[in-house]
Amino acid sequence: MEIKESLINNNIWWRNEEINQEFLLAKKRNEFEEVIKKLEEKRILSIIGPRRVGKSTLIYQTIDYLLKKQKIEPKRILLFSGDDPSLFFSQDDKLSNVLETYFNEILCEPMEKLSKKVYIFIDEIHFIKNWQNFLKVYFDRKYKIKFIITGSSSVHLYKDSNESLLGRIENIYILPLNFRQFSNFYQTYVKSEKDIEIPKFDFNKPEESFKAIEEIYYNNTLKMKQKIILDEYLIVGGYPEYFENRTLSLWQKRLAEDIISRGIYKDILTIYDIKNPDILEKLMYYITANNAQTFSYSNIAKDLRVDTTTIMNYIQYLKQAFLINVLECYSTNIGKVIRTNKKLSVLDNGIKNSFLKRQVLNSQEEGKIIEGMVDFDIRLLTEKEGYSEYYYRENKEEIDIILDRKMDVIPIEVKYVNNIKEEKMNTIKKFIKDNEKRKIGKANYGIIITKDTYQKQENLYYIPYWLFHI
Repeated sequence: MEIKESLINNNIWWRNEEINQEFLLAKKRNEFEEVIKKLEEKRILSIIGPRRVGKSTLIYQTIDYLLKKQKIEPKRILLFSGDDPSLFFSQDDKLSNVLETYFNEILCEPMEKLSKKVYIFIDEIHFIKNWQNFLKVYFDRKYKIKFIITGSSSVHLYKDSNESLLGRIENIYILPLNFRQFSNFYQTYVKSEKDIEIPKFDFNKPEESFKAIEEIYYNNTLKMKQKIILDEYLIVGGYPEYFENRTLSLWQKRLAEDIISRGIYKDILTIYDIKNPDILEKLMYYITANNAQTFSYSNIAKDLRVDTTTIMNYIQYLKQAFLINVLECYSTNIGKVIRTNKKLSVLDNGIKNSFLKRQVLNSQEEGKIIEGMVDFDIRLLTEKEGYSEYYYRENKEEIDIILDRKMDVIPIEVKYVNNIKEEKMNTIKKFIKDNEKRKIGKANYGIIITKDTYQKQENLYYIPYWLFHI
């Protein structure tokens, strides 16, 4: 099939002047508004996230917006995929060939003399050889082109492109739905009424944020609804496809066969020369079975009977593919940070339960999953804002998460139980006291994520998880 014919077949709005409804979900992710705001900015926009979180749907929703709201001429919107064999059959097929065909034979305007802006969406761009070099050239020539690209992980979009696209690219991370997003989807697909919007917790204004959610906390009807949704989310996780068929056994089978296997093998093995792919899957299972625990790389290597360097590399691949998170121990002593064990956790709780074939949770398992979900929320925040995330351990006393915002640090402890003993707060209180007078990296307050406790004690804010929206 020729390039021109393939592009015509894929860009159906050139003929119909609209997007077919089967490509558009009834609910838009929060990231949709971020994409819309950045469409008129000059820099290349990259949408990064693991397989099947809704990147392609987000692209179609954005194109729909351009057609209907911005009234962009249909042929000035181009979409193609880097793994389309009709466009990129061999390593010799170049990105420039596709773009030249589009501008010369379809739009009939030379790239350097465009009358109006053109929007070019490239899905799974990492499959195209030397894509970053081509985009750099087009960007530097200041053509009237807005590039929106996607990749399944930061591995794909950063490998070999850090220097060439420095200052030319801006990222939006789209990960599995967190609980707040899952709740919004649930209200769209499962029940019709819209609940009260829970305000975000502003780390710069903790007192105001805490008071803002007080009225919501005492809304017992809303609390009961949120508890029902949370119980479901704890099991199934945050991949939007779940709402197509809410049968748990079928969903866990899809997660295991599609998200995990294809995510691991296609998205990681195609980038790196991995000689032992079975070790990668065993490592993922190992982390899942021991979720939110601390490990040394050498001990994992010993258990899996491979060398430590392989384990260190594979863990980084899994992190960059947004399948796991890795926390180092917080310390002002860099040597201690390097020497101390790492805390490893799987980002999506649905993947955890699918791996372990778990459909019912006990209270201890619930607590560990909630800790992982808070970890997930903070990870997304750090990716967006350029912050850092750690855990803390001193003399066998531990704090689950330390959010390092450069000028200050915020300790976060998860206590997902009904009764929280005051002596359990001694570690976080001591941490705040030890750090409250530092000019850089000071700690002014701490956050305790609870099951249902809502209160403030001195400089500690106790907030139920279902109200902790960031």
